[in-house]
Amino acid sequence: MVTRGRTDIPRLKTESHIIVLKRGSTGFGFNILGGVDKPCYPGNFGIYVAKIRENESAALDGRLREGDKILEAGGVSLVNVQHEEAAEIFRNVTNNELVLLIERQYSVKKPQKPQHRSRTFNKGRLPWIVLATSVMTVAIVIGALKLTAVKK
Repeated sequence: MVTRGRTDIPRLKTESHIIVLKRGSTGFGFNILGGVDKPCYPGNFGIYVAKIRENESAALDGRLREGDKILEAGGVSLVNVQHEEAAEIFRNVTNNELVLLIERQYSVKKPQKPQHRSRTFNKGRLPWIVLATSVMTVAIVIGALKLTAVKK
């Protein structure tokens, strides 16, 4: 028996990015969630960007997104840390720049077979040329019948 993967579950592609944020007047402009003690997904203890605050550093920069997983902040690993420990790392950044290593997941659509674009096969409609030809054929047959009737 051959088993195939489910086609209704989207495949995910993961990419890593390095983002350098400048400190704004109220910090770096984003909130976090997650951690070993407060997992946001069952069995996943990562630290994630919960919210990008409007008109603050992260929002103005535009590269960080809600849902990004933060792997490192300022060279310190955030893998398998408690939530408060991660928050403390962000609060204790001493310079005005923060280097983040983030992981982002994208949904990858499975390639589909190309579909025939003809109107004949699309929604069951006949192409206009076939319809016009059919009307002309009917007109010619009717004309021929009238000519035959006149000759008799």
